[in-house]
Amino acid sequence: MKSSSRDRFPLAQRGMTLVEVMVGLAIGMIGMLVIFQTVSIWDARTRATSAGSDSQVTGSIAMYSVERDLRLAGQGFGGAGDTTMGCQVFGFDGTASAPLSFPMVPVIIVDNDATNEPDEIATLYGTSPYFTSQTTYSRLTAQTVSVWDRTGFKSGDLAVLANAGTAGPGSAECQLVEVTDDSTPADPKTMGFVQGSYPHYYVNGANLPSRYNTAAGVGASFPSGMVYSLGPLPRRNVWSIASGVLGSRDELQGAVFFPIAEGVVDMKAEYGFDTDPDPAVLTVAWGKTLPAPIDWTTVRAVRVAMLVRSRNFERPAVNATEQSYSAPNPVWHANGGALQVDFVMKNVDGTPDAFTPGDPSPNNWRNYRYTVYEKVFPLRNVIWGQ
Repeated sequence: MKSSSRDRFPLAQRGMTLVEVMVGLAIGMIGMLVIFQTVSIWDARTRATSAGSDSQVTGSIAMYSVERDLRLAGQGFGGAGDTTMGCQVFGFDGTASAPLSFPMVPVIIVDNDATNEPDEIATLYGTSPYFTSQTTYSRLTAQTVSVWDRTGFKSGDLAVLANAGTAGPGSAECQLVEVTDDSTPADPKTMGFVQGSYPHYYVNGANLPSRYNTAAGVGASFPSGMVYSLGPLPRRNVWSIASGVLGSRDELQGAVFFPIAEGVVDMKAEYGFDTDPDPAVLTVAWGKTLPAPIDWTTVRAVRVAMLVRSRNFERPAVNATEQSYSAPNPVWHANGGALQVDFVMKNVDGTPDAFTPGDPSPNNWRNYRYTVYEKVFPLRNVIWGQ
């Protein structure tokens, strides 16, 4: 019996129709679109989360670094009186082309609001490992002083000689010297500051050349007064922001800018100062400048606010009515926290703001997330010293 073509080619072996192939491709493409959309959303959120975490780390490191300096500010001279605190310290640096000159103040705020630039904060503190920080002295020669007690002063320490100022706050004359002799057996109260090599206490007595002394020594205007120990390596760190990077430069050790935290785009600060002359009563006012006559012994605290920008570009607002990620402007709390003051925002490249909400440009500051870090730091060395 002859078999038919249907028997020779069963239906299951005849393949797929074109319609079935097209339906399969359509389903596959829809699945791929869903997968790609899911991956895109996941990637955007991952980048936002990662950038936000990085910003938190940046802000924490930046605030911790400034906090460390502010808590050390005034170490070695925190107990100075009003005629000495704020005096202009003059000195010689054998490694520098110009003489040294800096105010003996725990912290100074450089207010840059007039130019819409970040403020700067300068801190000064000593590094002596000994409790003794100051003593009285009487002048003997141009290169020696006789102190009440030289305990805690070692060869290699930098010290500030301050005469008794009489013309109001900060009127004392102050001179920076490097202690080169603290162990004369015949006279246990004499310290020397000669130019030349001497046994340095902090390097196991090895002979090192003095860096901060001159052959002429100290002038005749320092017959008596106070001497303050700044230790072997005092610091005057100036904190500033350059191109979105917070860093500091030590003006006593070369003034080289060391970057600390990237992404910090603005910094503001203000003093908290005591307006009541009674030491038993603390009445604190806040401001970016001190009232005249400036008495640096009244400064009790510093408020610092930092603005940190995330590096991740966010989806911009689609229209003028939709709020972007950073509208309105981020604020900080001035006047002791009583006022909300806007940060003056700029384009990402640092130029003045030239965009509007909804503008998709990566240079538009509104298309990034911002975090404000703000804290009040008491100047404990000044508070304890007074």
